[in-house]
Amino acid sequence: MPLPKLFFSVICATLLTSSSTFAKDDHAEHAEHAATATKVETTKEAKHEEHKRKASDITGEKALSMLKNGNTRYTRAHNRKDGAGKLDREKLLEGQKPHAIILSCSDSRVPPEIVFDQKLGEIFVVRTAGESIDYSAIASIEYALMHLGSNLIVVMGHESCGAVKAALATLKGGDAGSPWLNKLVADLHPHLKRFSELSQTDGVVVESWANVEGVAKDLMDRSEIVRRLVESGDVKIQNALYRLGSGTVEWR
Repeated sequence: MPLPKLFFSVICATLLTSSSTFAKDDHAEHAEHAATATKVETTKEAKHEEHKRKASDITGEKALSMLKNGNTRYTRAHNRKDGAGKLDREKLLEGQKPHAIILSCSDSRVPPEIVFDQKLGEIFVVRTAGESIDYSAIASIEYALMHLGSNLIVVMGHESCGAVKAALATLKGGDAGSPWLNKLVADLHPHLKRFSELSQTDGVVVESWANVEGVAKDLMDRSEIVRRLVESGDVKIQNALYRLGSGTVEWR
C-alpha cells in the first residue's frame, strides 16, 4: 500500500533537520578543537615569554676580560677592596646579575671568587670534583644563563687534580673507593682514555686540559640551552686551567 505523500514529507524534513544538526555539531566540535588548540598555543607562547632570556649588558668577551684582569690582580696581590661591604650586600637583596658562570673543580685550593678577584654577586659558581657534570650541575648552568642572563661560561680545571688522577688510575678498571666515586671517575674516563698507555705528565697538566675540553664538549652535547646559545653567538664558552703554584689561569 503506497504511503501518503505527507508521510514522505515528514521523513524528508526530519532527515534534513538531522543532517543540519549533525553538520552544526561537526562545525561546533571543529570550532571547539580550534579554540582549544589556539588556547594551547597561546599558553605555550605565554610560557615561552615567561622564560624568555634577558641577557646581561656585559658581553661574554667583556666578562672574560674582567676575569683576566681579576686574575692578574690576584697574582700581583693587588686585590680589590670594594664589593663585599654592607651596602654591597644590601644592593644584592633585590637579585643577582652575575657576568660569568664558572664551572670548576671542588678542590679547596681553587676558589674562583679568589682566583679571579671577584666580589659578591659577580660570578655564578658551580663546583664539582673534576668539573664532572650531572643533572644538577647542568641545571644550575642553564638557570644562570636563562634567568640571570650571564653571557660567559668558563670551564676551569687545574694542575694536580685528584679527580683526574683517580680517573687515570681506574681507566683499566679498579675501584675508586665507593660506588659514587666510581660513577664520578666513569664520567671522566671518556676524556682521558687516550692516556691509558702513557705515563702521567708533570702535574697531570696535559690530562687536565683534556678533561676540561671533554667537559666543555659534554656540556654542549647534553644541554640544548647551552648549545643553542653558544652556537647563536649569544654566549661564549671558554676553557681554562689554574696553576696552583703561580696562581695564574691559562686560557684556551
